[in-house]
Amino acid sequence: MKKIITSIIVALPMFAVAQTAVDAYSVSQTDLKGSARYMSMAGAYSALGGDLSSINHNPGGIGVYRSSDVGLTLNLDIQSSEASTNGLSSKVNQTKFNVNNFGYVGAFRLNSETMPYLNFGFSYNRPVSYNRRYSGRMDNIKQSLSNYIADVTNSGGYTTYDLAYFDDSDPYLDSHAPWLSIMAYNSYIINPQSKDSYGDGNNFTGLMNGATQGFSEYEVIEKGGVDEFSINLGGNVLDMLYWGLGLGVSSMDLSKYTYYGEALNDATVVNNDNGQLDKNGTASFGLENWLNTSGNGLNFKFGVIVKPIQELRLGLSIHTPTYWNMVDQIYSTMSYETISNTGFKKTGLEEANAGYADEVSYKIKSPWRFNVSAATVLGSKLILSGEYEMVAYKDMNIQYEYDYDMYQEDPQVSASIKDYYKNMNIFRIGAEYRLMPSVSLRLGYAYQSSPVNEDALRDKIDIITSGTMPAYVFDKSTQYITGGVGYRNKRFYTDLAYVHKKKASEYKAFAPTSRGVQCANITDNNNQIVFISNIKGGIFYLVKFKNKVNVKCVAIKMESLWDSDEVFVYPDKKRVLKYIPGIDEYRYVPITNVILSKAEIPFLIFERNKGKCFIQKC
Repeated sequence: MKKIITSIIVALPMFAVAQTAVDAYSVSQTDLKGSARYMSMAGAYSALGGDLSSINHNPGGIGVYRSSDVGLTLNLDIQSSEASTNGLSSKVNQTKFNVNNFGYVGAFRLNSETMPYLNFGFSYNRPVSYNRRYSGRMDNIKQSLSNYIADVTNSGGYTTYDLAYFDDSDPYLDSHAPWLSIMAYNSYIINPQSKDSYGDGNNFTGLMNGATQGFSEYEVIEKGGVDEFSINLGGNVLDMLYWGLGLGVSSMDLSKYTYYGEALNDATVVNNDNGQLDKNGTASFGLENWLNTSGNGLNFKFGVIVKPIQELRLGLSIHTPTYWNMVDQIYSTMSYETISNTGFKKTGLEEANAGYADEVSYKIKSPWRFNVSAATVLGSKLILSGEYEMVAYKDMNIQYEYDYDMYQEDPQVSASIKDYYKNMNIFRIGAEYRLMPSVSLRLGYAYQSSPVNEDALRDKIDIITSGTMPAYVFDKSTQYITGGVGYRNKRFYTDLAYVHKKKASEYKAFAPTSRGVQCANITDNNNQIVFISNIKGGIFYLVKFKNKVNVKCVAIKMESLWDSDEVFVYPDKKRVLKYIPGIDEYRYVPITNVILSKAEIPFLIFERNKGKCFIQKC
């Protein structure tokens, strides 16, 4: 690893701004969210379609629909986050209830054998949830945040004149020094080792020296998520090629609270008002940050499903980046208490920017996403499905506002994105077995690789943090084990899913230095119960054709309906044959818009009039 001085010089330009490569990733995370059927098969549904959430992963799935559909998916998330380091561990549990998915698809029959249907849909999805909480303690720490800040301050060449309050001068507004350096100096956790003849100090030192011992505590609370509203359009060609286009409008809201504190013995503290130092004092401090990130974004999706034979379906989808307009608001404080060996004491609370929240606007381009999938339908009993997805995290981008509504990219941040992150690979497999005509059992497994380069995880490269929040988290691998059951008939369906998610990540209170690395391993074990129940299809038709018949009889082409997915829209064949003996001998003509404007679907008429209406020969 590079020497600390080199690391700090590299990190310095970013230390005073609000966003780095780490912040770009927090906006671009992905998760397994959707309908109960989709999640019970671990999301391996992109080659199947016909599901309200799958169409957001592969828009081509909307072309599979032959009838309208509306659904609401409810999710109970039982979360458990465990933080461990140096043999110490702590666990935090919480339960959340939310809506995963809501959507509607309208299937419109066309008078075309080439494209029999043109379908339209809209949906709400929550692709990412940030709700997480963890905390812990690190004993026998080898480095201090105060020394890290001191090194950053020294590398920038800042002096007490840049960091202190003078008369009407406010260093947070009038100085170019990093805010964290200003907070640390005015909290007496970094102190100059010397002063010039004018009393201006430099060459700052932190609290930790060779004899210092102590511990640290940390806590992170995250709330919020990403909401996406999608509009989809698609159809099918010759019942072999299913296509779809999607427009996604995203909204993000993230509230984050972080705390990091240290308690040290034999620390280097001030011994008098002249700034003399004592290496045998005690010190404690706590850095708190409250961050709110909000924004809106836009993305596009394209997908197809190809059915070369009845038993095989192949899928392909492409998601453009989400282009985000973001705003950060951050409020920071540092509490402190230092006591020298002679009893000289400094204690208080330092508020960055006099307690006013700092607001920063910026733009983020999230990664491209590419998905290929395949599924086989074996008879009427078994579905096997698998897919691979690549998320191009190396392609992320941040632009900063340098003037009113004027944004530009920082080359150093772009380089950091490529240094820290790599393309993430996602593998999903799923199966559905029809236990009986109306009941199906489902299983699934998904694996999500780490998006972080090994050199970044192993502290072989410099990690740049920014602002007053030096802590960061690197995600490792994520696994999902899923299962579920579904019940379906011609009018009604209900699905229930269970999802177990295990995610490993690594927390660091600040970028590591040459004195060693202190970190905590975070393990999330989340258990979700997902439920959806719905009346499928016919409602749309009953509403559309509710007017009474103005003609005695209507001829309609129906020979293909007996074997179609839409048969539930009409009474079953046995009921029709009961009312109209010999119906198979009749010839039928396609229904037209003129006929539809005057009459209901004939079979609905039969049901209402108890068969007193009949179909004439053509």
